[in-house]
Amino acid sequence: MMWRQIRVRLRSLWRWRRQESELDEEIRFHLARETDERMAAGMSPEAARAAARRDFGNVTLTRELTREAWGWASAEALLQDTRGALRAIRRNPAFSAVAAGTLALAVGVNVVMFSVLNTVLFRPLPYRFPDELVMLWTETPSQDLRENRSAFWNVEEWRRQSASLRDIAVFDGVALTLTHEGETQRVEGARVSPNLFPLLGIEPRHGRSFSAGEAAERRRLAVVSHRFWQARFGGSLDALGATVELDGRPSTIVGVLPDGFRFGSLDADVFEPHTLFPDWEARRLVRGRDSWFVVGRLRPGVTVEEAQAEMSTIAGRLDAEMPAAERNRGVRVVPLTRHVVGARSRLALWMLMAAVGCVLLIAAVNVANLWLARSLGRGREVALRAALGAGPGRIVRQHLTESMTLALGAGVAGTLLAVVGLDLVRALGSVEAVAVARLDGVRLDAGALGWSLVLSLLMGIAVGLAPALLWRRHLRGFGGADGRAAAGGVAARTIRRALLVAEVALAVVLLVGAGLLVRSWWQVEGVDPGFRPERVLAMQIGAPALMAPAQRADFYRRALERIEALPGVERAGFISDAFIGGSPERTLTTEREGEAVSARLQYRSDEVSEGLFQAFGTRLRGGRFFSLRDGPASPRVVIVNDALARRLWPGEDAVGRRLTRGPADAAGPWLTVVGVVDDMRRQGLETEPVPQIFEPVAQNPSGAGYLLVRTVRENPEDAAAAVQAAVRQLDSRAPLYGVSTLETRLRAFYAPRSLQTSIVVGFAAVALLMAAIGIYGLMRYAVSTRTKEIAIRMAVGAGRADIFRMVVGEGLVLTGAGVALGLLGGAWVGRAARNLLFEVGPLDPATFVGGSALLLSVALAACGVPARRAMRVAPIVALRED
Repeated sequence: MMWRQIRVRLRSLWRWRRQESELDEEIRFHLARETDERMAAGMSPEAARAAARRDFGNVTLTRELTREAWGWASAEALLQDTRGALRAIRRNPAFSAVAAGTLALAVGVNVVMFSVLNTVLFRPLPYRFPDELVMLWTETPSQDLRENRSAFWNVEEWRRQSASLRDIAVFDGVALTLTHEGETQRVEGARVSPNLFPLLGIEPRHGRSFSAGEAAERRRLAVVSHRFWQARFGGSLDALGATVELDGRPSTIVGVLPDGFRFGSLDADVFEPHTLFPDWEARRLVRGRDSWFVVGRLRPGVTVEEAQAEMSTIAGRLDAEMPAAERNRGVRVVPLTRHVVGARSRLALWMLMAAVGCVLLIAAVNVANLWLARSLGRGREVALRAALGAGPGRIVRQHLTESMTLALGAGVAGTLLAVVGLDLVRALGSVEAVAVARLDGVRLDAGALGWSLVLSLLMGIAVGLAPALLWRRHLRGFGGADGRAAAGGVAARTIRRALLVAEVALAVVLLVGAGLLVRSWWQVEGVDPGFRPERVLAMQIGAPALMAPAQRADFYRRALERIEALPGVERAGFISDAFIGGSPERTLTTEREGEAVSARLQYRSDEVSEGLFQAFGTRLRGGRFFSLRDGPASPRVVIVNDALARRLWPGEDAVGRRLTRGPADAAGPWLTVVGVVDDMRRQGLETEPVPQIFEPVAQNPSGAGYLLVRTVRENPEDAAAAVQAAVRQLDSRAPLYGVSTLETRLRAFYAPRSLQTSIVVGFAAVALLMAAIGIYGLMRYAVSTRTKEIAIRMAVGAGRADIFRMVVGEGLVLTGAGVALGLLGGAWVGRAARNLLFEVGPLDPATFVGGSALLLSVALAACGVPARRAMRVAPIVALRED
């Protein structure tokens, strides 16, 4: 209906314009004929034209009334105002460039952050009906463990008993060794249940997926990613049915996934049936150990809350069937979108959006203050317009048109800046350390363009509204042609001061937020990781495929001997995982006072070589390190970290104690503690060390892990080629990949905090600069309008120091009011960002005092220049000029 009315209106306008054109032609024809007749009767040409115009005045009046009825008069007035605005902008190129540049920068960063938020948090996930997808986690509330993996037996029971979930699928990431044309390399893989792709609504681009029957038969089939298909097979359909060697066994490719498919943090190249784990039978039947990620789809109309209530009931029934030591487990249902973008990333993004919002407000307030000062200097122009008949509404419209024109131009420039900013964001999205999902898919779409337009319009109104209303109010108060009554009015000073206080308050909020993040960053950098990362080379290694466990242990031993024989190598070691992403909760049984005591706790277990701790640079707190005598035939031994020793044997010596995995009646071997080492923060510097157990790799050989090589070189990567050559001389089938330094891998843990802190500090610096400009501009204008007052003060005895204190004092009073309001806002920001802080309170006194002192110092410097100018006022000259 609306579009039909618009079309009718446009057709009517077109017909009217055609009729108006015909009327103009008729008027010109008759005007010329009447003029000729009067001239033939003896009238002069001027008198004849004047008489003809009088006769046709009613026709012209009818035409004007018609134009007003159709709204063309308003359109022409708006066009005139726009042309006047463009002329005003051209007359003040420096002011216009500064104002437009300030607004463009603010619009650009806001459009970038809007695009990031829209893509990461609000854009639907690329799956079928993504709002129905949920993650199912096993939780242990008594230990505050909320998102643990789940046992397959439990998943099967959830699927059987649940009425709110249409289907449930499992998946787990694995590292696979790919052998191709005599070379081996490590590829990211995943083992998934056959219903995962149908549950997500993903159809292979080519071929098919594997079926439930094929998974039950444990057939070695694979579905590959689009990039793997392009890299290995050049996009040829011959890949379907082709055989690739994975972990030393042939697998048949049956399908190719769509381009860009990714499921949360799972970015695999090869997908296999979940039944291909060597210990599948044990995994299938186990109930206490958590090993699977679980995703489900809600039935239509079922809410997350309803599913949570049902799953909690089911979990309670299953938990009652468990042994006492394995109880107190629940289920947590989380929307998939919350899993893809974690709570910490969400909070960080919202905090950055708030920061750029503050920058936008500060920019608008700063430009509004400058615009108000410029407008008040145009009193003569406004007075002349009023004298010529312009009403208050027309003058207000002219001011708003100028500010809107400038803001729209700034919006266009800001959008162009946003294009460059989004390229940078996409580049950051491809960096693994940034750890924000979907960041590489940020684009400048219609929503971002609309947001840019809305911001431009709002800023145009905000910038031009104050001076426009001020002129409307004082239009009748002109005492002369220069309009000083308006320029010197109390309202103008009040508005400018209020704008300055608001600008300072917003700047303080940003300074406090940036200060809290910087303080947290310093605290993170001061954390002792429990090892010495300098001069350590790290690379991932895998034992050759199909190698027996005893052979793997011998392979690692001989490889380490060769590496330690290289020049410049101090020590080399092997560990199954250098850095860890999570620690499952499991049962551990220890001997205390002659009896076995079982406890369930979250701990990590890794296999290491005898030289690993020396290569890592980890200090021994008690007992001994592993040695060559801790072999397959020797008694089973372990080394624990201090966190586990305190947890299991508080206040006692852990060396010589025994423990076993699982409950007391489990069939696992008992392990004797022979050493205690410092806690190593392998899971991140901001996370408390988790309990850790280390076994000799000779007694429990791992299939893959990390080589850590401590060198005497400042750049340990210089030894990478020699280390790789030494391993390949031993066995060319062993995959070596992921070469870097230990320092680089450690920095990846705090790269997101570093990036976030740098961005907020940059915004705070911009806000501080804008606040300084605003304070300087206000005080300079105040001095210029109070020259006579200053001259009178000096004439009656005020000294230059008194004038300096007067000007600086006025500026500091306004700044102090803004600082007080900003500190209240900073307190709210600190509490809201509590989860982003590390060992720093949300009301950290040093941050609040430091931020306030910094802004007051800048304000003092900004007030000093106008104050020195006021000191140089000559009273006689100033009074004579006035």
